[in-house]
Amino acid sequence: MNLGQAVAVCLYELAREVTSIPAGEEVAVATAGELERLTSLLLGALLASGYLKPKLDNESKSRAPAPVEEKIRRLIRRMNLSAEDAELLLGMVRQILWKIKT
Repeated sequence: MNLGQAVAVCLYELAREVTSIPAGEEVAVATAGELERLTSLLLGALLASGYLKPKLDNESKSRAPAPVEEKIRRLIRRMNLSAEDAELLLGMVRQILWKIKT
């Protein structure tokens, strides 16, 4: 077996282990509140970084959220995060936002 084949086998085994969840182990799904906190903090970080543009005064009166913001909200919901993963991401985004602002 050459090096490339050995790496392929190792990566296959690692990928197989990550996706297997032991039987009987339940994972707590993140609540809507946790997802909303994560989404709002992520939107704040994207706004601070310049990825999103701030709303102008006449735009803030509209009820519909910006298309990009809505796409980000849907993306977070589709991720089907566990409560633990949501907290981990929340901590990462907080650190990124802190670093951007300092």
